[in-house]
Amino acid sequence: MAGRKLKLGCPDVAAVIEKKHRQERPGWRKDRLLVIKLAAEGEHTAQQVADLCGISRAQVFSLVKAVRDGGLAAIWERNSGGRPEGWRKGVSKEVMEEFEEKLSAHEFITLQDACRWLRESHGLEVSYQRVWYWAKKLGGVLRVPRPSHSRKDPVAAETFRQSLGGKLESLGLAKGTRAKVWVMDEARFGLHTMMRKLWSLRGVRPVVGCQIKYEWDYLYGALEVTTGEAHFCQIGGINLQWDQRYLENLAASDPEAVHILIRDQAGFHLRDEDPRLPSNVRIIDLPPYSPELNPCEQLWDQIKDRIGNRIFQTIEELREATVPILRHWWNNPQSVLSLVGRPWMQDQANASSKT
Repeated sequence: MAGRKLKLGCPDVAAVIEKKHRQERPGWRKDRLLVIKLAAEGEHTAQQVADLCGISRAQVFSLVKAVRDGGLAAIWERNSGGRPEGWRKGVSKEVMEEFEEKLSAHEFITLQDACRWLRESHGLEVSYQRVWYWAKKLGGVLRVPRPSHSRKDPVAAETFRQSLGGKLESLGLAKGTRAKVWVMDEARFGLHTMMRKLWSLRGVRPVVGCQIKYEWDYLYGALEVTTGEAHFCQIGGINLQWDQRYLENLAASDPEAVHILIRDQAGFHLRDEDPRLPSNVRIIDLPPYSPELNPCEQLWDQIKDRIGNRIFQTIEELREATVPILRHWWNNPQSVLSLVGRPWMQDQANASSKT
């Protein structure tokens, strides 16, 4: 009897449960629908359903009985009962804490890795569905990681966060000087179609037309840390001469201010006190291999999302498609501030302005 498969015995519910479970948002309602879905399939015992759903066997029978007596809606009217930590049933607290630590440390590329770790390190044979349920309960999500260069120095990056105010003060600007602090970067765009993720229906593989065409354009951009201003130029190349031209254009946008640019140490960037720099431009170098310190990197991603999966025949056509996106940032300082609003950056910039 213990091995008898659980049968729901409600054909009307079985006909709609798959769709309802798929459409329900993650949460306790979806968890209860999963119990009924598994019961409707008739392929599992009550204990197997309990293990998959992380609840007690008695709770499984309670939910099934509710549906048999009152229809699917009845499961929303009944309390789940069971143990508060029922979803961890059969696993020690120490193992679960270690699982959570590994999840937080990004050690599982797939949850099959987690199943393998449980088996090899703790002798536990746990189904993929149950491990997936654990991960969701702990707030786990599948994310694409941001790459970090192997030569990056985390200490240097953290030191920069703490010392930006001192670097601004060390520029030696005269008291009362009106200064603007910008983060600046460049991004390459081109006629080679950029493939980006998009929404689709479950079970449907989207197909997007693309072209392979190696013709490039470059977008130079700067975002002001305290006022939310934005400044962009579309330029056909990157080198020291184009960098000088861009800085001259930025400096001319407000000739009475000193423009302080925080940017990386690319070989085509002019350094501070280079004689080719406009007289009202100063440069602060970011640590090497630390793009996460520059909010412009996020802006480029947002622009690529807007023009991705599209075919452009000419660079001019690409530029025309980009202008409305840039106009949003020109006209919305609050959007810029929300992007550059790193507390450490604004705190350091504001602190230095008081000296």
